[in-house]
Amino acid sequence: MLPHPFLYVITDDKVHSHVEVAKKALEGGAKVIQYREKKKDAREMYFEAKEIKELCESYDAIFIVNDRVDVALCVEADGVHVGQNDLPFERLREIFPGIIGVSVKSVEQAKKAEEFADYVGAGAVFPTKTKKSKVIGLNGLREIVKSVSIPVVGIGGINAENVAEVIKAGASPAVLSAVAHADDVRKATEKLVSIIRKKY
Repeated sequence: MLPHPFLYVITDDKVHSHVEVAKKALEGGAKVIQYREKKKDAREMYFEAKEIKELCESYDAIFIVNDRVDVALCVEADGVHVGQNDLPFERLREIFPGIIGVSVKSVEQAKKAEEFADYVGAGAVFPTKTKKSKVIGLNGLREIVKSVSIPVVGIGGINAENVAEVIKAGASPAVLSAVAHADDVRKATEKLVSIIRKKY
């Protein structure tokens, strides 16, 4: 299902297109790609997601769609990732056949999500400009890892300088800015993957 540890890359089109980020990240060794798009219409998202799904298949990687269950179902994504204010987890499990990830910020939220989710995304681990979120720190991440039996993905402010600490805390790292906003996406991915492999 989800290997541990692995590099989980979240796409963003601020610097490069979603498809380019996914392609270069996969070339660099990423094992999970999450398509995260908040502004485009459903039709445009469908075609982008479909292209990224095909790329992931060719690299034997897992493809996750953020929030949009409809898009995930239409492109037959491997999984969908939702937040605390999205569809109720229990209902989502009834309609979505694949991997379900849930964003959490506390042990309480993680335990609740565990009943229906395949993994939780915990954070923000470090301060981040990408998304305003409460910083739980490495201690908060460790507590969440200890509290659940499903995989935990740490998110928020993770980069080459601190990724080893995230792995040491028992979580796999999810990155956005460190890869999607890098001048050389593939090189940035390879650097992170190299650190992960040295730790395991």
